[in-house]
Amino acid sequence: MGASGNYYVLFLERGTHGSISVHESVTKHTFPETLWGFSGFIQIHLQSFFQTFPRLARPAGLLPAPHLSLEPLLPIYLQWEEISLICSPPQGEEATSYRFFNNEMGEISEGVSSQSGKGQVVTAVQGGNAGVYTCQYSREESGEKILSGDSNSIQIPVVDSLLPPKLSLDPLYAFYFQGEHVTLRCSAPLGQKAEGYRFFKQSGEQIVEVFPHHKSNDQFFITAELGDAGIYICEYWRWESGRMIPSRTSDPVSISVSDSPVRPRLTVTPDHPIYMTGESITLMCSAPTNATVLGFRFFRDGQNTGSPLGNGSAQLPLLRMEIEDAGSYTCDFWGPEAVQEIPLEQSAPVQIILIDAYTPPMLIMDPPSKVVSEGYPLSFTCIAPWKTEETSFHFYKDGTKIVPGNTRSEMSSTERWPRNVFKIPEVGLNISGEFTCMYEENMSGRWISSPWSPAVNVTVIASSRVHALFWLRSLVVGASFFIINSLIFLIFHCCL
Repeated sequence: MGASGNYYVLFLERGTHGSISVHESVTKHTFPETLWGFSGFIQIHLQSFFQTFPRLARPAGLLPAPHLSLEPLLPIYLQWEEISLICSPPQGEEATSYRFFNNEMGEISEGVSSQSGKGQVVTAVQGGNAGVYTCQYSREESGEKILSGDSNSIQIPVVDSLLPPKLSLDPLYAFYFQGEHVTLRCSAPLGQKAEGYRFFKQSGEQIVEVFPHHKSNDQFFITAELGDAGIYICEYWRWESGRMIPSRTSDPVSISVSDSPVRPRLTVTPDHPIYMTGESITLMCSAPTNATVLGFRFFRDGQNTGSPLGNGSAQLPLLRMEIEDAGSYTCDFWGPEAVQEIPLEQSAPVQIILIDAYTPPMLIMDPPSKVVSEGYPLSFTCIAPWKTEETSFHFYKDGTKIVPGNTRSEMSSTERWPRNVFKIPEVGLNISGEFTCMYEENMSGRWISSPWSPAVNVTVIASSRVHALFWLRSLVVGASFFIINSLIFLIFHCCL
């Protein structure tokens, strides 16, 4: 037998079928070699046992426990996100190897020692490797491997990707002509909360986001051009634990664009996403090049609204539109019998969306008397009748727009309420006149203007006139006091 040294005491029990179970003692002792034959328990040399059963019989505290850290440190992790587990021995402790453990999978890796003296393992998180992680380090001493205790534990929560949305096209055609409007709609699964959407186009091997930022609208509009042809996908996302969690991408949809239509093209001038009642537009139906045309027909929601004659194109003016003029417009053309062999179709639809004219704002003047003395401050407040997401205000004097700064003015706006204040610190005589205001609202990318507010007429009194009025008022007040005192004196003496 060898000399005495460090030993670890294990108690062996024989089972009913001859099996032997191992029980660790809670302490380690130094035993002389004469105890090797002691009946009742068996002693196994500590390092030999560790080499055979490194996780079963590793007592804590041989080497100080390391510190386990995680980069990047986030509240939750996405599937296949790359992370780094870093095992750092205490200061002054050397390490020759590192081991990383998962409470579900056991040992997952032997870490690589970095120049900083720390062990590191890089892995991609997925649903199967979420859980609690620890690490330990070891070093060689006198030809034997000495292990450390377990590090602190780190929980890595992994969240699954959201269910994929459905991407659809409206209208749905096998191909589209240049100039046609196509709407891509990204629909999250029923019951899934979506806080934003992203649309992507696949060009060769690359997938490019078609918006430079996230958007809350689930629709993406395209006016078809040859460059818009391709494969499109979308995804939605929502916030969880301070992180943006994306969904899996939708199934792809294909958009094909043709530059040689066999049906007419319908356009609108001016072209806006939305119109106000009272505005006028012109619809133009253009036949394909070299087509023989005798006449055109225009349709609103499938009903014929006019059949003007024309050669290559025809127009349908809509003057001072009312709400009834809103709808989906299309057109087609017709020709001699010989041309009927060509399959003619209606044009792509053009949506005309109408809203009622806006309510004018309210203009409030301070001071409310509408008369102000020269050199005194003056302010106007323009108040919109409702709150909007994006509103712009404008002030006018005698029909001319006031540009901030031209009259020593100060423009300020209040975010909480739809109002804007125009201030003049010191009024001059040239400020007298008629003031109005109006506001604009961004509707689907178009700025819609409100009517002007009721006018406020401002009169500025010169400083000399103000002083004259002051002395006149003082004289009147003084004379009144003199007359009243005289009457009291006469009445008093008459009564006596």
